[in-house]
Amino acid sequence: MPDSAPPDPPPHPSHLTGLRGTWRALRNFGLMGFGAPGAEDYDTFTASDGQVVPVCVLGKGSPLVLVHGVGCSHRDWLPVARQLARRHCVLAWDARGHGGCRPVLGSITLARLAMDLAEMLDHFGLQRSVLVGHSMGALTLMQYLQGHGTQRVAAVALVDQSPRIVTDDEWRLGLFGGCSAAMLSGLIAGARQDLAETLLNEIGAFGGAWLRRQLGVESALGRMLRRRLGRIDVRPLLDLAESMAQADFRASMSRLDAPLLVVLGARSPHYAGVPLDAWYRDTVKHAQVSIYPHAGHSPHVSEPQRFARELERFIADHA
Repeated sequence: MPDSAPPDPPPHPSHLTGLRGTWRALRNFGLMGFGAPGAEDYDTFTASDGQVVPVCVLGKGSPLVLVHGVGCSHRDWLPVARQLARRHCVLAWDARGHGGCRPVLGSITLARLAMDLAEMLDHFGLQRSVLVGHSMGALTLMQYLQGHGTQRVAAVALVDQSPRIVTDDEWRLGLFGGCSAAMLSGLIAGARQDLAETLLNEIGAFGGAWLRRQLGVESALGRMLRRRLGRIDVRPLLDLAESMAQADFRASMSRLDAPLLVVLGARSPHYAGVPLDAWYRDTVKHAQVSIYPHAGHSPHVSEPQRFARELERFIADHA
């Protein structure tokens, strides 16, 4: 199916996240060790390979599962979860390698995360759940739906995510409207070779000359960060990045037979100007699409009350 063409991509690739987002992701990945996750109402389940996955469980009622994005944790969902917990049993995990789900056993891929989701539904005995996923979490849901279908799914909500994040001459609705597989592969390869330089270059790009000097190889801060980052095994997270780059859920989404809500941030650094709304409306005829004019990549974080209210209304109407 032809898609509406977004504006031409910039001559230089956009950065995947800003300064604040990069530091926050480092904390949620456990790469910088800035404190442990707070004590919420945690439960856990043990996946089939022995990985213990923490799950924050709030409220009682029909089940609603919240799946966070890359570099995030269950805590990003808490303002929404607390509102929804008035009528629902809300479950929000920390995915492998994120938040409190460490250390990581083996590799992380979308297929493994989808298996974790299926095993979490089994553990808690959930038969008809509303599944909500943001960014990587949305891809996790697409992977789950592709492999397991909608038998145990009451409804689906996807937040600011394309069904295929890389672009080519025929698909321009991925990251930035112009992020090729080669571009992402180069970034991942650079991180595999030298994580410290890749991350510090990403951070320094947003802080101007002063911050770049502070992160340089001659500065005390720069040397300390390089030592700490050099001791970290990021191979599982880079495996996840490769898995996301290879994923393509366009065909399976066109066959989705569950109610679908798509939430997009008009100011998303990833998809602003990319007409994902038109693609979802054309491809999933029953989809409901909601655009947040002032939101970026995480509308549920910037406008939690609106998000919870609209999700509750969607559930009432369709689930």
